[in-house]
Amino acid sequence: MTLAVPDVPAAESYYASLFDLDVHFREGSRDGDFGTLPGGWDWGDAADAGVDPSLSVVGRDSLHLELTAAEEPQEPGHVRRIALDVGMAERIDIRERAADLDATVTQNAESTHVEDAYGFEWEFTEADLPLEPSVDELDVE
Repeated sequence: MTLAVPDVPAAESYYASLFDLDVHFREGSRDGDFGTLPGGWDWGDAADAGVDPSLSVVGRDSLHLELTAAEEPQEPGHVRRIALDVGMAERIDIRERAADLDATVTQNAESTHVEDAYGFEWEFTEADLPLEPSVDELDVE
């Protein structure tokens, strides 16, 4: 999943903290050349070398986020909600980290909702619950 963010290093730090993610790689540009940062380099090293942040890929297990530079954050309506199935322990961990990051957290028995600092709404449901509609069937007759 790709999220357009106005500040790649800040978003990388935020999402890595929120979801306990590792950085897989970073990309940037310098003097018109685009490429991957050397292994072990962080965004401070890149800034010292005159590299402008363009992309960060963070993740773990089956969750991977591509954070790409955008002058404006993702326009509302392009991505309304991101829903993922996770176990109860992961829901609790995410809820606690989100609260520590001052994200808006709501929950009910079936799911936890997090509105993050970039305006994205995340919904986490139990991985072992059956996937079912949340509203009644539409009467089309």
